[in-house]
Amino acid sequence: MTEIHTTDSLKMVREALCLAQSRLGITEQERRALFTLQRLINNIDTQRPLGPDGKHNNLHTHYCQCEDK
Repeated sequence: MTEIHTTDSLKMVREALCLAQSRLGITEQERRALFTLQRLINNIDTQRPLGPDGKHNNLHTHYCQCEDK
């Protein structure tokens, strides 16, 4: 599992990756980058899972960076 060492929260990093992913897909190189971004997003989702409503709520893990876990 990749551990993110940054002042940004996992939520912020995931949002940035999703935004970048939505902007790619035109060239072959960009399409390959989509798969890399998706793997990173999936990794974050294991560390900070989201419910069916897209909210984290109380789905805490050791890595989710929430103070109330």
